[in-house]
Amino acid sequence: MSVIQLTKAHQFWPLTDYMSGFGVPIGRYIERFHISKNLLDVPDLYIDEARFWRLAGNLAKREGFLDWGFRAGQRLDLSVLGEFGTALLRQPCLKAALETFVVAISAEALHVQFKLMQQGEYTWLIMSGCPGAPDGQAVIELYDMAFMCKLVQNVAGIHWRPSAVHLQCDSLPEGLPQTEISAGTIRFSSTMTALAIPESLMALPMSQYCAFSAAEPQNQNGNNHETDFATSLRLLLAGYLDEGLTVGECADLIGISERTLQRRLATHETSFNELQDQTRFDTAKQLLCDNAMGISEISYDLGYANPANFTRAFRRWAGVTPRQHRKLLNQPH
Repeated sequence: MSVIQLTKAHQFWPLTDYMSGFGVPIGRYIERFHISKNLLDVPDLYIDEARFWRLAGNLAKREGFLDWGFRAGQRLDLSVLGEFGTALLRQPCLKAALETFVVAISAEALHVQFKLMQQGEYTWLIMSGCPGAPDGQAVIELYDMAFMCKLVQNVAGIHWRPSAVHLQCDSLPEGLPQTEISAGTIRFSSTMTALAIPESLMALPMSQYCAFSAAEPQNQNGNNHETDFATSLRLLLAGYLDEGLTVGECADLIGISERTLQRRLATHETSFNELQDQTRFDTAKQLLCDNAMGISEISYDLGYANPANFTRAFRRWAGVTPRQHRKLLNQPH
């Protein structure tokens, strides 16, 4: 079982906003790929990045937006990325912003590594460890590349392009000129994603540095949501209920030991079984609102071998059977 790549939801907001602007029913696609709908509401929610990559590839093919990752990245506003974005904008110069980015990104996107490497007159900003899902790899990689460029463009202007670029994909999408990615060369099929930044830019001030002061509130975009580990894990589990994960399998998925997972849940005064039960109950209540779904269908979606087991579990949670609960929902108020 492969390790899940977890990334905070606000990293994908520009992508979803971009597609919504073209009338693409992004909510319906999110539901189809079993990604939490909270993606659109909770900026600090950790979501399964690999599923979003598959969604990205599916959208690119079905909707014909082959270059949408890069276009969405071009429109990115760092200030919408919560404290992560404003922390970058508060830095006095590009060098400080890049150093902050490399450290802070570890809390924004797990299992992805960024580093800076100086080579002659250039500093390379490098991303590695994130191969992604094949169908969506080019979409998300070009989105990440545009994000990386955006940091430099904050001091160098929106028309700046790196003189050298490395990409893991083997080609650019049709309709995306190479000159929009690089002012010089592009090395495809690389083992990393990287761009070269002239040392002459590193000391330039961030354009919005004066807009923030140490006395200002840390959260500049009005989002006050805080999502703890247990909440993030429950929202993640909602996409895997039909697979009936064990605590060991869940630990493997998120890349930690079973003991560490249990210890972290204990700090939130819960256990894996309690968390999974609560997730099933919450999901069951949502599905029962849809009268078109039969009880059997719902039970299988929740990972139960037969409807009788689901009925017993729901009675234990709610004090009534699923059918009785649905009947209560449909009564006129």
